[in-house]
Amino acid sequence: AISFKFPARQATTKILDIRVQVGRTGALTPVADLEPVRLSGTTITRSTLHNEEEVRRKDIRVGDWVLIERSGDVIPKVVAVMKEKRTGKEKKFVFPDRCPVCRSAAFRPEGEVISRCTNPSCPAKLRESLLHFASRRAMNIEGLGDALVDQLLEKKLLGAVPDIYSLRYDDLVSLERMGPKSSRNLLDEIEKSRNRELASLVFALGIRHVGERLAQTLAGRFRTLDALARTSSEALTEVEDVGPKVAESVVFFFRQPDSPARHRSFHESETGY
Repeated sequence: AISFKFPARQATTKILDIRVQVGRTGALTPVADLEPVRLSGTTITRSTLHNEEEVRRKDIRVGDWVLIERSGDVIPKVVAVMKEKRTGKEKKFVFPDRCPVCRSAAFRPEGEVISRCTNPSCPAKLRESLLHFASRRAMNIEGLGDALVDQLLEKKLLGAVPDIYSLRYDDLVSLERMGPKSSRNLLDEIEKSRNRELASLVFALGIRHVGERLAQTLAGRFRTLDALARTSSEALTEVEDVGPKVAESVVFFFRQPDSPARHRSFHESETGY
């Protein structure tokens, strides 16, 4: 068997600005706003810069002309800086020591390249956690996307992931672009999500280092969310593909007072988990 791989398509564009986005685990990720450029049939306006070390290593500055490509024809990335085009007006990017959303201190663990927001109640972390929870590969709640989550947060109808299961028809029908039919459909989707497999819920909770495959393994080993939540680091390290770092992350997640896994919505009386 022979596999042919075509070279990635590339284009040049200018970095207009560099912003920092906050992910569901609090990770601070620098993102470049680009002068729009067509590449592989798509207009590219943004590109992740991955982390602070990557920005420093490539010496990426605001105002730089850069070479970009789409990895696997999907994700745009900055390949190189065209330093010969510099005019002297380019600005070095200074990575923030605080979360750009909630202004809490950012912490970079020893040996890691990613800084993280330390505030467990950071609005940006909550937004991304809600979107991850509702995503197709997690609890698959169709209709609960970016625009609606933003409205629900703005109206203070969601303050934590489990609040999804407390939403009512009257909460939804008054929102922009949410008429009677859309509201009923969303509530039906939320109700259907109660019957998803335990592995889907474990993945949806967004535990750091726990992806889809490991979520399947943990669900198969512990059978219920309660059993997983009560387990020790020692017991977890006996599970295939779970090392000390992952075990510590799982235990830390379930021990937090505000862990969504503590909510009654995720336990047997409500869902069968």
